[in-house]
Amino acid sequence: MRARVPITELVEAERLRALGAAPSPRALRALLPRGWVPEDDGLHARRDLRVFFGQGWMLALCLVVFGSVGAVFVLGAVPRGWSGVLRVLLMLGVVWLAAGIAAPLITRALKKNG
Repeated sequence: MRARVPITELVEAERLRALGAAPSPRALRALLPRGWVPEDDGLHARRDLRVFFGQGWMLALCLVVFGSVGAVFVLGAVPRGWSGVLRVLLMLGVVWLAAGIAAPLITRALKKNG
């Protein structure tokens, strides 16, 4: 993942030239795509990580709500006793295995494209 990117890669040259020789940081920020902020040098931009955490509360809330509803349905469908406990443990193991495989792949893809 590249931490710094030249502003010329993100903004068209004509729009950048229209700002003049020494554009203000505010004007540069307005030209950059959403999620990018200008560096202090005025020549480079970096990802604004606040964008990724701005809606994090909504993600956490949805995970809790829909996870709870899903758990109620699953627990209502499994049989009582040890066979039900084993089925729930087996399902949790499968989800854990899938997450262990998918999480690194997703993380690498996000870092590569970010």
